[in-house]
Amino acid sequence: MRPIIGRTVELALITSLLKNAKKGTGHTLIVSGEGGIGKTRMLTAAAQKAQKDGWLVAIGRAYAVETGIPYSLFSDALSPLLRSFEAGTLSVLTRGGMAELGSLFPALASPSDRQRSAAGIDASDLKARLLWNFTQFLGRLAARQPLCIVLENLQWADASSLELLHFVARQTASHPIALLLSYNETERDLNPTLRTMEQSLTGLGVATSCRLGPLSPGEVATLLEERFGADGDALRQFSALLYGWTRGNPFFVEETLKWLVESGVVREEGGRWTGWNVESLQLPPTVRDTVSARISRLTSPARDVANIASVVGTRVTFDQLSALTPLSDDDLATALDELCIHRVFEEVEGPESTAYDFAHPILQQVTYSALGSARARLLHASAAEALESFYGLSAPKHAGELAFHFTHSSTLAPKAVFYLSQAGRTALDTYANREAAAFLGSALQQLENADEPSIDRDEIVRGLARAKQRLGDYDGALELWSSARDAAVARNDNAALASVEHRMGLACYWSGRFDDALQHYAAALEAAKQGFDSAIVARIHLAKGTCLQELGRIEAAKEEVASALFAAEATGSNAMLARAHRALLLLYAWTGPTALALEHGTKAIEFARASGEKMLEWTAHWGMGLLGGLTGNADEIRAHIAKCEILSEQLRSPLLPLLTAELSLQYASWIGDWDTGLATGERTIAQARALRQPTLLPRLLVWTGLIYLWRHELEKARAYLDEAWELSGAGSATEHRLDVPTVVPAHMGLAAYHLETGNFAEAIRIGEAGRDLADKLGYIGWTLQWLLPVIGEAALWNGDFARVEAHSARMRRDARMLTNPVGLALADASDGMLLLFRDKNPADAVPVLQRSIAALEAIPLPDAASRVRRPLAFAMKDAGDRDGAIRELRKAHDVFARLGAAGQLDNVRDELRRLGARPPARTMAAGMSGLTGRELEIARMVSQRKSNKEIGTALDISARTVSTHLSNIFGKTGVGSRGELADFVRANAMDGD
Repeated sequence: MRPIIGRTVELALITSLLKNAKKGTGHTLIVSGEGGIGKTRMLTAAAQKAQKDGWLVAIGRAYAVETGIPYSLFSDALSPLLRSFEAGTLSVLTRGGMAELGSLFPALASPSDRQRSAAGIDASDLKARLLWNFTQFLGRLAARQPLCIVLENLQWADASSLELLHFVARQTASHPIALLLSYNETERDLNPTLRTMEQSLTGLGVATSCRLGPLSPGEVATLLEERFGADGDALRQFSALLYGWTRGNPFFVEETLKWLVESGVVREEGGRWTGWNVESLQLPPTVRDTVSARISRLTSPARDVANIASVVGTRVTFDQLSALTPLSDDDLATALDELCIHRVFEEVEGPESTAYDFAHPILQQVTYSALGSARARLLHASAAEALESFYGLSAPKHAGELAFHFTHSSTLAPKAVFYLSQAGRTALDTYANREAAAFLGSALQQLENADEPSIDRDEIVRGLARAKQRLGDYDGALELWSSARDAAVARNDNAALASVEHRMGLACYWSGRFDDALQHYAAALEAAKQGFDSAIVARIHLAKGTCLQELGRIEAAKEEVASALFAAEATGSNAMLARAHRALLLLYAWTGPTALALEHGTKAIEFARASGEKMLEWTAHWGMGLLGGLTGNADEIRAHIAKCEILSEQLRSPLLPLLTAELSLQYASWIGDWDTGLATGERTIAQARALRQPTLLPRLLVWTGLIYLWRHELEKARAYLDEAWELSGAGSATEHRLDVPTVVPAHMGLAAYHLETGNFAEAIRIGEAGRDLADKLGYIGWTLQWLLPVIGEAALWNGDFARVEAHSARMRRDARMLTNPVGLALADASDGMLLLFRDKNPADAVPVLQRSIAALEAIPLPDAASRVRRPLAFAMKDAGDRDGAIRELRKAHDVFARLGAAGQLDNVRDELRRLGARPPARTMAAGMSGLTGRELEIARMVSQRKSNKEIGTALDISARTVSTHLSNIFGKTGVGSRGELADFVRANAMDGD
C-alpha cells in the first residue's frame, strides 16, 4: 500500500484510540465522508498497523443488497475469524452461549444449537441474551488479544446490526476493544437508525465522530511528487489542474491518474515521467459510473434543477434558479433540499445571499454530459436569455458567462460575438491571455456568420493578435497584425498604423527576426510623425533601442533609449518612465558603469509600482536579477527571482516563467544546487521548444549543458552545447549580426567543454572568438563573467603564461568597473596560479589563492572555490605544509562529492593518493553533511512544522522553490514525508543552531 498523503490529524486520533484501548479503555471511532474520500484506505492502513502491533483484527462491510439480512455486518466481519478457531476454543470463549452465537453466525451453528436457541425462549429474552452473550464473547476474545473491529459502509447496514453495534460500543469501555466504523455521508439520512445510533453514542461519550475532507492542493501536489518522483516545479501547473478537476477527492485523483497512465498521456521516458503539460482532463469511465449512480437516485424535479445548474456551470443563487426553472419557489426549495441531502449540491454563503454549487466539479460534468447536445443547446439558449434579463444593465460585467451560453445556443450568434468580444477585452486587460485568445478567437469565428454591423471586427483582430503575441504565437500574431495594418491604411489612421507596426516589430524581435523588427520600427516612427503621440513614440524608440542592443550596436541603442526617455518625460506617465529606465538598466548592466545601471533599475521598479502594471514590475525585477548576476550579488539575484516568480504567476503568461527560470537556472548552477538546476533546465528547455523560443532556447541549452559538463556527463553536455551552437548561428559569417546574448554563450559553452576535456588550444580559440565578438559589440559583462575565466584557465594548463597574465589584468580592470566580486576573485586565482606555476613561488601563492577562495565562497560559488583549492593544495605541498594540502583537498572532495562533479572528484582523489592520504567515500553520507546550507535551513524549518509558504517567506524564496528543495532533501536523506524528515532532523541532532 502506498503511503497515505495527508490525514495526519485523523491517523493521530486512531493511534491514540488504539493506544488507550490496548490499556483497557475501549472506544469507538465513526468516520464519515463522501464517496471516494479515502475512508476505506485510512481504516485499512490503521488495521494493518494494528495487526503488526499484535492486535486481532476483523474487517467487515455492509452491502446495499443485504440490508434485509439481520446481523450481516457482524457476520461479514467475524465469520472468517471464528472459522479459524477450534471447537474447544469457541466453547471456552462462548461459555455455553454457542446457541446464541449461532443466531448471529448461522454458518457456524449446528442444527442442535439452532434448535436450542429457539426452543421455549421468549423472543425479547432471546434478543437480550444474544446481545449480552455476544458482548461477553468479544470481551473474552479481547482478553486473549486486543481486538480491533473495522466495520464499513454503515449506511447500508441492517437495523439489527446497528442495534447490536450500539450495545457493543456501550460495553467496550472496560475492554481492550477498538471499533473503527465508517459510512458515506451522502447516504446517512437514508438510514435513520444509523443517524440515531451515531447521535446516541457520541452523546454518551463512548464514540467520537470524524469527518474526512478532501485533500488540499498541497497534498495533491505531494501525492504526485511521491508517486512519480518528479520535482514540484515540473508538476505545478498539472497539480493545480488535477486539484481543480477532482477537488482533492482521492478516488477521483487516483482514477484520473490511472487513466492518464493507461492511455499514454502521462508516460515514463528515460527514467522520467512526462506528459504533464496537458491543458484539460477527461472523465475516467469508473468515475462516470460512480457519479451517474448517485444522480439516478434523485427525484425528477431535483434532476431537472441539477440539469439546469449543470448548464449554468457556475454557482447560482435561489433567485437565479427561480428565473431559470419553471418550478414554484416551494417546489424549487424542496428540490434543493433533496440535492443537498444527497450531497449533489452544497450551500455556500455568498456576499449577499445563499448560493448553490455542485459539491464536486465532476458531478456537474456527468450531469451535463448526460443531457445530449440537442437538449443542452436548448437549455443554453434559455439560460442565456434568462440570465441576460436577470443581470439587466450589469450584463456586460458577466460577459464571459453570457458569451458561453449564447455561443453554445448556436442560434444567437450576434449576441455571442458581442459578449465574446467584451469578455476577451476584459481578459486581455488582466493578462488572462489564454482566456483572451479563446474568447476573441471564438468572436472572430462567430463574426463570419453574423450580420451585426456595429461590431468592430478590427478591434477583435487587434485584441486577438495581442493575446497570441503574449502567448508566443508570433506567426499567428503577425498574420493578424497584417490584417490590422491593412485596415489602418484603408482608414488613413496613422496613429493606429504606428501602433500596429510597433506591435509587428515586437513580434519579430521576440521570434529572433531582428532585421525585420527594425524595419517595422522604422515604419512605426514614420507613421507616428503623421499623428504625433509622445507615448507611442517613446515605446517605439525603446523597442528599437532594445533590438539594437541585442545586435550589439550599443551606442545606437543608447541614442534610441535617450530619445525614449525624453519622450517618456514629456508624457509624465509612470509606465513610460518605467520602460525607459528599465531599458537603460539593461544597457548599463552589460556595458557599465554598474552604479548607473543600479540607479536606473531602482527607478524602473519605483515607476513600475507606481504605474500599477505588473508586467512592467516583472521586467524591472528581471533586469535587476540579471544585474545581480553580472555583479556577483547572490542575495540580489535570489530576491529578484522571488519577485519575478510571484509576478509571473499573477500575470499567467507562459513566457515570463521561462525567462524567470533562466535566471533561476544560472543561480542554481552558481551556488551548487545542481539537482535543482538540472530539473529547472530540462523543464524549461521542453517549454521553450513547445513555445518556439529561438533566442532563449540556445541559452537554456548552454546553462543546462554546463551543469552536465561539470558533472562529467560529457555526451549529454556535448549534445546540448552543439545544439546551442547550431541554433544560435555561432561560427557563421554573419554571427556578428545575430543575437549577442545568444551567440556569445554558445561560444562560452563550447569553450568550457574543450577546457573540461583537456583540449586547451581549442578552448582558447573558441573562447577568444566569442570574446572578440562581445568586445566588438560592447558587451563587457559577457567577457568578464563567462569568457575570460575559461580562456585564462585553458591558457594556464597550456603553459601560455603571457596570455594568462593579460587576461588576469583585464579581468581585474573590468571587474572593478562593473563592481563584480566574481571577476576580482578569479583574477586573484589567476595571479596566485601564476606565482605557483610560472614563478615557482608557492609561499607567495598561498595567501593570494586563499583570498580568492574566501571571496568565491562568500558569494557563494562552491564549485569555483573548490577548483581553486586544488592549486592551493599544490602550493601548500610545495611550501612544506603537507597536512594543509590534504586538508584543502578533503574540503574540495566534500564539495565535489556533494555536487556530483565526477571529473573534478577523480582529480582530487588522485592528488590525495599522491600525497599518501586515503580519499574519503565518493558519496556524501546521509544527514547534515549531505545537505547544502539552504537545504539544512529548510529541513530545520520543516521540523518546526512550518509550511512551504512560511518557509518561503522566511527565506525570501517562493513556496514552489521550497517544494523543489524538499524533493532534493527527501532524496538525500531517504525519507518519504515531512513527518519523517522532522524525525530525521531531531534524531541526527540537526535542529540546533
